[in-house]
Amino acid sequence: MNIIGVAGLPRSGKDTLAEILMENGYFGVSLGDIVRDESKKRHADDPQPISVKNMTETSNYLRTKHGADFALKEALTRYEKAKQTTEYIGLVVFSVRAPVEADFILKNSGKLIWVDASDEVRNQRANSNLREGEAELSVEEMKAQEVLQEKPQPGLPKEVQMDTSYVKSQASIVIENNGNSLEDFVNNAKQVLEIS
Repeated sequence: MNIIGVAGLPRSGKDTLAEILMENGYFGVSLGDIVRDESKKRHADDPQPISVKNMTETSNYLRTKHGADFALKEALTRYEKAKQTTEYIGLVVFSVRAPVEADFILKNSGKLIWVDASDEVRNQRANSNLREGEAELSVEEMKAQEVLQEKPQPGLPKEVQMDTSYVKSQASIVIENNGNSLEDFVNNAKQVLEIS
């Protein structure tokens, strides 16, 4: 299987990198979108149903109920179905946040790419482009929520939780995205990935 995982903290540029790969023949699945859709249902009464806090709670719930690799299994199922009608170079899964996802990618000779951007840059991007169900946050508030995904928290089995610090430590490639220009990031990413 030709598989690429794209990881990084919120608003680092994961989706943009995945779009580049999809434009170059990969089938893409956002693991974050799988959780986001469920979080909107689970936290429908909350004015911020897809806050990092609610997304983390939803992800932990789904991993506990359906297994640590539930989102990865869903991505693989979608890919196998899509391959029945269209030919793809491979699969790109993005918003990789759990060790089980990173380990699967690497065990299958895939690449795990970490997109890195400073907290200040990510916060500015988030606040200038809020998704429905998100609220504007300070850098400190953003970082406080992201701690929930950085390392396993007490009270739940470690294997069902997100661990972005582990995922980052396993990355095959790191791409910086602190520039002011989307074009610069796209050009840099294509150069690193050796695609046109």
